[in-house]
Amino acid sequence: MRATLGLSKATHYPKSHDRWTMLKVEVLMGEGFDIWLHSYFLVGLIQLAQRNEVKLSFVRNPDWTCCKVLLHDGYPLFTIKCTDNACNYSRIISFDPKDQSDAWQIRALDECDVYFKRSTYAPDTGCLTKSQQLKVLPINPMFATWSSDAPVWTLRTCVDFVRTSLGQLSSRRSLRTTINALIKSSYGLATLSSLNHYEDAPTSFKRKQILFQTRLWDPEQEDGSRVEACNNERVEMVRILRNKLGRRLVGGLIRTPFSEKHYPDLLSDLTPTSRVKRPEFIRLCRQFLVRVNIKALFDATPYSLGESLAANNCLVSQTIRNNFASPLVEGKHYLGFTTPDECVDVCLELLNSDEKANILRKEAHEYYRTAVRPVEAMKTFLTLAMSR
Repeated sequence: MRATLGLSKATHYPKSHDRWTMLKVEVLMGEGFDIWLHSYFLVGLIQLAQRNEVKLSFVRNPDWTCCKVLLHDGYPLFTIKCTDNACNYSRIISFDPKDQSDAWQIRALDECDVYFKRSTYAPDTGCLTKSQQLKVLPINPMFATWSSDAPVWTLRTCVDFVRTSLGQLSSRRSLRTTINALIKSSYGLATLSSLNHYEDAPTSFKRKQILFQTRLWDPEQEDGSRVEACNNERVEMVRILRNKLGRRLVGGLIRTPFSEKHYPDLLSDLTPTSRVKRPEFIRLCRQFLVRVNIKALFDATPYSLGESLAANNCLVSQTIRNNFASPLVEGKHYLGFTTPDECVDVCLELLNSDEKANILRKEAHEYYRTAVRPVEAMKTFLTLAMSR
């Protein structure tokens, strides 16, 4: 029941919330907080705060009944409470960045008001109860990033995470676990690429080459059957694209112990994409006219999809299974393929036609500007949530 959430609901709150008022947003800092997975949402909120459109704060021990368990849950859920003081109306909103479309934090799903999910696939959502399904909304393509012009918020985030970790040390976590969590979070924040490193515009110059760089998964460390199929598909993609595109293709398999051992002839010669090297790799991505996207493990929407839209590459993507809050339209925002040979044909079509490439870049940029840029995406998500 709504009363258990500690919310006071206005009787006549508008269903179509077509006005934007100053909202109070409180971010839950718990054990599931992950700066890498949650950076996209946090950057959007920070930018809204910088525009004085939300009043942003971090909370560690809220009186939200549904979050008592979430505080000490390892599931990487980003949970906020959003309040419109003008109407005395609040919503508990959760953002689920997990790859798997069939994975849920059921306690949050039952007790929050809105549950945004990164990988949203209708048959998997359909397995939920009716009341749960009504809370689920898809997230637009996202990626891990940070804001370079928010030093105060960077400091506040670090301070609050340290305070949260120390608080957990006294009650639940060992010193070793706490220190490891702090190191991981600090490392993640330090290696995030700032938003200006991702973004490019349709008027910029691009090299007439195709970027395709992908990783393989070690079957000994992941689910073997699923990993094997994913690896085989990626190896075939790299091999066929290299054979048919030659020097027009840049990239290959990311260097890992597994790929170096089994596929030394298909390794990428680009900057490694390990986190410490990601800022350099992200800046490099903006140079190429075309970037190829394939589905991630678990058929998830990969971060490279959002990165390509930000970089304003011509996006050539394998059929996208999952849904988005703002529809990404094939033939308008990206060109699709189902086989490696089809991918080659589409890439060559863009390399050989400046007009087609320019139109695609212009439409993709408009989609990024209105639906994917963190500040606009979060404003859309908050508006949707406050209208329910």
